[in-house]
Amino acid sequence: MAAAFLYCVCQVGAEAALKREVSARRPELRPAFARPGLVTFKAEGAAVDADQDPGSPLVRAWGASLGPAADHEAVFRALRGACPKGQAIRLQVFERDRWRPGEEPAGFAYGAAAAELRARLVAAWPEDLALAEGEAAAAGEWIADVILGEEGEPWLVGHHRHVGRRSAHPGGRIPVAEAPEAPSRAYYKLEEAIAWSAAPLRAGDVAVELGSAPGGASYALLRRGLAVHGIDPGAMDPRVLAFAGPEGPRFTHHACTMGQVQRSDLPRDLHWLISDVNLAPQIALQTLRRLGARPRRALLGVLCTLKLDDWKALRHLPGWLRQIEAMGMIEVAVTQLPRNRMELFAYGLTAAGVARRGRPAVAAAAP
Repeated sequence: MAAAFLYCVCQVGAEAALKREVSARRPELRPAFARPGLVTFKAEGAAVDADQDPGSPLVRAWGASLGPAADHEAVFRALRGACPKGQAIRLQVFERDRWRPGEEPAGFAYGAAAAELRARLVAAWPEDLALAEGEAAAAGEWIADVILGEEGEPWLVGHHRHVGRRSAHPGGRIPVAEAPEAPSRAYYKLEEAIAWSAAPLRAGDVAVELGSAPGGASYALLRRGLAVHGIDPGAMDPRVLAFAGPEGPRFTHHACTMGQVQRSDLPRDLHWLISDVNLAPQIALQTLRRLGARPRRALLGVLCTLKLDDWKALRHLPGWLRQIEAMGMIEVAVTQLPRNRMELFAYGLTAAGVARRGRPAVAAAAP
């Protein structure tokens, strides 16, 4: 069964911007049904190409939409009509976003409802459909998607192949282990960023973080064994300041603004530049370029958050990515991570960074 619709999962509030972005880059797609955190598009005159990237960093996950389902049998009927013969199905069940990150009701966490439904589907799974164990996808696998909304709302059934830059996890929601002691939610944002980019950070590397206070991202780096130079006039969490490795303290606080820090204040062998500063992207990128300017022979990459005043700011994204590329990066990509709010995450890797990771540079779609 050829699907005529494409589903796209995004952050709550980004739906209208996503429609504009995808329609501009994929003119054969026309916006159709939408709910908070979920937009579908109709492919005019042909079956949808679910393998092709929709072309917007606001899209966290996507696939061919097979339509709504109210019960188990409706899910299985849809999959029978779409599943390639002789190939096992990897079942991924996930919840669409219902609130902006950090605005969920107290005590709420995504995943419980999806896990319950997946268990029920697996228990009722028919013998004529082969089911792969587990949820995390491997390259080339065929994935069945079941998307949950609010209670009483029909599920949306879809499918995709795990190819290209897709997340291996249901709905693109990157799992990060809870760390109650982390000084701020920046810890989780950076952990998601490292997972999505596959940035090859190693113990012993030296990183500089712009806007480090109170220390969530720095704490994530320190736990990985990096030495961190944090630049921020704000106070750092005592756990970050006291963090020590076998050779002693691993955090150095530069209690000043970004503009006051000189290259000579930082180690010559600098491996990573990190930024999650609450300033306009052009200001943060200007400082990153200054501190990372050649000769920085040891530089491996840049991981940065790009703050947006509103969704119209996306028109500046190509220029921002060119600035990252101009720092000597041969691989540059951007996305909106699950815990990003009105912001995007972008990274760049130098040739040395790509070589350390151990696989060829990934070609990113032009924004």
